[in-house]
Amino acid sequence: MQMITKAEKTKVTSLFNLLAEANGEDPNDLLHQLKVKELEKNNIDEGSRMLLQQMAKLQAENSRLRKKQGGSPKENGVDLMTNKVAHSKQEEQLKPTDENSNKRKEDE
Repeated sequence: MQMITKAEKTKVTSLFNLLAEANGEDPNDLLHQLKVKELEKNNIDEGSRMLLQQMAKLQAENSRLRKKQGGSPKENGVDLMTNKVAHSKQEEQLKPTDENSNKRKEDE
């Protein structure tokens, strides 16, 4: 996740508040509605609290360990920030490319 500057946060908050006020809504009520929608979208309710607390604790521990080791957020081929598998250069070279596919078609 990229770092968001304080200036960017301030700018977005200001525009969000103006949007709410322009539509005759309280900015805090609108923000609350957005939070509720996000929780519903992710099927999160009060029963999820303990699991989320445990996940947050593990994220903090991972972050602390990465800083201590001075390492990257990638471990065992998985980017811990995005949970996506990091492919090696060797794997990338084995993948057929459009260019190679086109050459094979031309040769036929």
